[in-house]
Amino acid sequence: MDLDVISTGADLDAAAAVRLRRAAEAGSLVRVARGAFTERTTWDAADAGERHRALIRAVMPRCGDGLVLSHASAVAMHGLPWIGSFGQRVVVTDPDRDRGQVKAAIQRVGGRGRSVTSVEIDGNRVTGLAATAVDVAIREHPWRAIAVLDAVLRRGVSRGDLSVELEGRRVRNPRVVRALLEAADERSESAGESITRWGAVVLGAPPFELQHEFHHDDGSIDRVDLWQPDLGVVIEFDGLVKYSDPSMRNGKRAHEVVIDEKRREDRLRRRPDVTGFGRVTWREAMPGGVLPRILLDAGLPLGSDWAAAWRAAALRALCPTARPGEPGRDVRSGAREARARRGAARAARRRATRARGARGRRRPSGRRGRSGP
Repeated sequence: MDLDVISTGADLDAAAAVRLRRAAEAGSLVRVARGAFTERTTWDAADAGERHRALIRAVMPRCGDGLVLSHASAVAMHGLPWIGSFGQRVVVTDPDRDRGQVKAAIQRVGGRGRSVTSVEIDGNRVTGLAATAVDVAIREHPWRAIAVLDAVLRRGVSRGDLSVELEGRRVRNPRVVRALLEAADERSESAGESITRWGAVVLGAPPFELQHEFHHDDGSIDRVDLWQPDLGVVIEFDGLVKYSDPSMRNGKRAHEVVIDEKRREDRLRRRPDVTGFGRVTWREAMPGGVLPRILLDAGLPLGSDWAAAWRAAALRALCPTARPGEPGRDVRSGAREARARRGAARAARRRATRARGARGRRRPSGRRGRSGP
């Protein structure tokens, strides 16, 4: 679903622009960007990707030629999975700049000297799938990056394409970026599986086979998300949408889906080659969640420094309940708010200190009497 954006541009007379602003004040319209509005009902029904694409349609017509939508904005345009918020700015790569620039509704990333490969989507130049994935791997949170990397591999991008795109790039943390590219796997079928697998990599768990099939004696087949054959451990990501979304239940009621899933788990647990089983949800798979405990309880060994690695990952934690395509605050917005609160508290303490000092220096307000006989 694409949101229709109404702009108070040159084609709109002054009276119509005033009516739009009043409708926004009344709540029937939503302000997408300065001078751009959309219907409240469609905005409320839209997911984060659709809202960000509406922001792009509102902002890009005011920008000059030559800009290429990139990073999170390219993710939204390609319809790739995203964890957390897309942010309040359109992100573009500017081939004419060697440094970035941040304004109210647009963030420019310097692209001078770089050959930016792009495709056209809805009349806008957008970085290609490989370039988008590498941009995200370099600049974004690893939990976001692994979901995007897995998705572009599923769409036919090769590892060679990613390696070529990475050549010559300035990378702050090349070790993490290389690890992300090595861990990416096109067999991952959802962002939840991607972040669960990446969390296991961070924790030093042994590698998994993805989408392994178990053939039972009665002819039934159960496919699992992650399988560790040497230790006999199954790890399943449980996104919960298969219980809550009617379109995912194949006409069944929610409790029937729960019962079917329980029977499936029982079949797997009864197998002699399965010695451990663990279920992971969004909250548990996010940095700082209880994924280490789930893996250990299932029988998977972790690296010797897994606790330190997990604490380090949690320092950049995303919104713990954020799902792909859903709004959510990332750590940077939360950190900005925390810094603002600390700054306001320091300013209040300074004002209080100055006020106490002023009271101490203040002379008595009464008129001095004249001494005499």
